[in-house]
Amino acid sequence: MNPKIKRLAWILNSLGFLFYLVWLSQLDARQTLRSQDGILFYLPCVPFLFVFMLLINPKPAPKGKPWWQSDEDYAREQLEKQQKAAAAAPDAPAPKA
Repeated sequence: MNPKIKRLAWILNSLGFLFYLVWLSQLDARQTLRSQDGILFYLPCVPFLFVFMLLINPKPAPKGKPWWQSDEDYAREQLEKQQKAAAAAPDAPAPKA
């Protein structure tokens, strides 16, 4: 995602969430916190939080064996990769004595 667009989305989402929370704080506590229908006032917070989660950079995936692959298949696959890399690499000059 373009950094400028991401920054703009972050700012707009933050401002919208902040204004909504300020508006919510202006309401009567009996109307929002103590009534059974008060939860409906807090449901619009969910999309704001969802957008925040989408804007956060994901962690890089751990490297290693996939959970669905057996140990033998993974070891064979790694050995084949090493053999292909060794065959593709040019021969190194012999060390001088």
